[in-house]
Amino acid sequence: MAGIVRLFGHAVGGRPAERLLARLGMALGHTTILRHVKCGASGGSATLRVAGIDDWAWKKGTTYGTMIVDLERRQVVDVLADRSADSIAEWLRGHPEVEIVSRDRAGLYADGARQGAPQARQIADRFHLLLNFREAVERQLGGLGPPIRRGPPSLANDDVDPTVTLTGDQPRVSEAERQALTRQGRDADRQVLFDQIRALYDADVTIKDIAKQLGLGLRRVQRWVRLIELPARNAMAPKPCTPAYYGAYLEARWAEGVTAVKVLLAEISQRGYTGSHSHLARFLAPWRMAITTMPADPSCQLQTEARIPPQMAAQDPMTGRRISSLTAAALCVKPRGEMTPRQIVNVDLLKATSAEFATMRGLAMRFAGLLRGSDIGKLDVWLRDARHCGLHAIRSFVRKLRQDIDAVRNAILEPWSNGQVEGQINRLKTLKRAMYGRASVELLRARMMPLN
Repeated sequence: MAGIVRLFGHAVGGRPAERLLARLGMALGHTTILRHVKCGASGGSATLRVAGIDDWAWKKGTTYGTMIVDLERRQVVDVLADRSADSIAEWLRGHPEVEIVSRDRAGLYADGARQGAPQARQIADRFHLLLNFREAVERQLGGLGPPIRRGPPSLANDDVDPTVTLTGDQPRVSEAERQALTRQGRDADRQVLFDQIRALYDADVTIKDIAKQLGLGLRRVQRWVRLIELPARNAMAPKPCTPAYYGAYLEARWAEGVTAVKVLLAEISQRGYTGSHSHLARFLAPWRMAITTMPADPSCQLQTEARIPPQMAAQDPMTGRRISSLTAAALCVKPRGEMTPRQIVNVDLLKATSAEFATMRGLAMRFAGLLRGSDIGKLDVWLRDARHCGLHAIRSFVRKLRQDIDAVRNAILEPWSNGQVEGQINRLKTLKRAMYGRASVELLRARMMPLN
């Protein structure tokens, strides 16, 4: 019967199924076989004590289902057609014997487990914990959070360069100033790339070889080799939803002494402004910063951009290109023993050029170490150090950990994880693709679960 199910799963219906039945000598229709196959799958009568839960994509980005695996017996228990807290809670209510629920960091699975199995201990998957930390590092390095505002705490890790520290009197950088620095860095990288293209083209290197060597598109190289100087990026004209559209009026009112965001918001709203209060506050932040930091001697006043020390962008010595925030985040959480010589060079370079990266690298190694251990006290110390590190994205990550702190502690104490569930999901994807997307959830469940 299992062999028939495997063969029949590739021919879900129609002529392929009919030809298969004819070769097997079975005087039955394919719909009859499908009905019996769907009814023949069962998770068994064994008691389910440790359940692993994760989602799978029926149609990526649109429709998702849920898979439940018995981690002790390494078998699929059920495949649900949707991904919701209510369906998980209803399923767990029918299995009151569940003692442990291993899951990812999705809030809906946590809510479903609390509602359907309040007696069960929840475990946050260790892989997803490290993945969430890497995403926080990427957000911080990508300029989506404020920089370090104070010196980092002393980290008990030899991987952090002790010479890379921040002084307490480092000037605070606003979000608007940080965005300006990010734009300046991107423009500098763009200019370096243009100079490389021009130098290769002047050395009689073909356009196709230039694009291949630098990893660029052919059209971009064709367009840039015709230019003598790199033109500035085109700036979009301001719209009524942006404060810059009312820049002249805001400058006049600011000069008259009106600096309250709420008052200015009411005034430009009457003139057609449709943006938000926070957008206007960010637009006015550099003006307010210039007032609070204005020196006593007006002749010594510096522009906002001039007060900020430029940050050196780390470049890969092998390619000469800037190391992206995605690559730097992946290197930040990777142990040195698993790195290639090139990755080790890039990590050392990032630590030397970025105090943020050096701080997060130390926190990452400590976090990975405590997930492999069983000392809850180390977790509390790590949470305290990460909360006081001065990095916005890491502090946000710590806040989310504290909201799920019991599951995080269980991840350190318990040996269970969602590794088995991920493997079963890969198996489901293979079966689904082999059936060319024509199978129903019931048939996928029948092929994933053991037969009676």
